[in-house]
Amino acid sequence: MVYFAMTAVSKKWNGGRIYAVVVMVVLWLNSVRVMSVFEKTEKFGYVLFLKLAMVSGILLCTVLQTSYFVACQTGNLDRVFLDARLPKSDHIRYRRLAVIHATACWVIIVAEMLIFSVPLFYAEGIWNFSMTPFGNHVAVSGQPILLIKLFTNLIYLFAYPAWFFPQSVNYIDY
Repeated sequence: MVYFAMTAVSKKWNGGRIYAVVVMVVLWLNSVRVMSVFEKTEKFGYVLFLKLAMVSGILLCTVLQTSYFVACQTGNLDRVFLDARLPKSDHIRYRRLAVIHATACWVIIVAEMLIFSVPLFYAEGIWNFSMTPFGNHVAVSGQPILLIKLFTNLIYLFAYPAWFFPQSVNYIDY
């Protein structure tokens, strides 16, 4: 009975749940938006491969975030953590590994954001496909294009942690 009480998921709407739902809606809308990146006049080349990589990466990010959301909201993630039995002697080692992995992930995420952001803001026209449909199908210039670039950058801020953090916790102790 105590075990059930600890793993019961609250059905009340709180700030965390509202934030998670908003992020999920934005990510799925972003996935739909990215599908319009292709044009009829596409030629086989590096730009097509960049677009394919971007579409598959965004879809992967959305599916990963959806699986995290479902695991958290159904209580399955709590159950996994409660069932994990770690020896008391290794808790310092696991904490150290968690700090190292989190630090490495955040350094990589900051580097990736800089690698994405600098060309996006300074190279005119080259990275327009990452802002689809704006820049590709809808001509926008001036102040609105800066806001669109900032929003695009914000969306990618959700994508990079969804790629890197699962890899950092994929540690198997033999």
